[in-house]
Amino acid sequence: MKDLGYQCMASAIALICALPVALAQTASGVAKTEDVRIQELSWIDKNHIDQQIDTINQLALAKTGTPIRGDLRDLDTLQLLLEKNRVAQNDYKTQQAMGIVLGKVMQADFPTTLEWKIYQDNLGRSRALCVKGTSQCLFPITMLSRRIELGSQPDVKKIYNDSILLMEKYLPQLPYGGGIHYRLPRQ
Repeated sequence: MKDLGYQCMASAIALICALPVALAQTASGVAKTEDVRIQELSWIDKNHIDQQIDTINQLALAKTGTPIRGDLRDLDTLQLLLEKNRVAQNDYKTQQAMGIVLGKVMQADFPTTLEWKIYQDNLGRSRALCVKGTSQCLFPITMLSRRIELGSQPDVKKIYNDSILLMEKYLPQLPYGGGIHYRLPRQ
């Protein structure tokens, strides 16, 4: 019974981490669009993202022999790092760096739709992956760390796919109702 409650809590946090901004809840209720500011990344933010990707690349090379490539194979590499316990449960910095890699894969799959932005609201400032020209954002940086913090073993591909499905109406579609038009090749 304890495991069921724990799984429910982990599932709830998973959903909150992946929700688009319009659905995200704040302490006072639903976030108002006028309370949200979305801005371009500064040079420091871009540099930070690049450094975090390099950190995970170094870790992946050292622990798995596999580099970060910027494609769907990175999801397997992240999963392997998690399954082999190469990142401590309290190492939030590395976990969030893994989230940046997850976000970069999302961006590579939808380069004309998703872009990194600074999302600022009454709760603070975050780097987010947003649909261009909207306030619809995902927060991949914390998608893994929040689950790990709870002691959960995240399924990286499921998190990726669930997040993309939440944004489906904003993503390019194949003609004749063929579904989402992904850029990265599927195996």
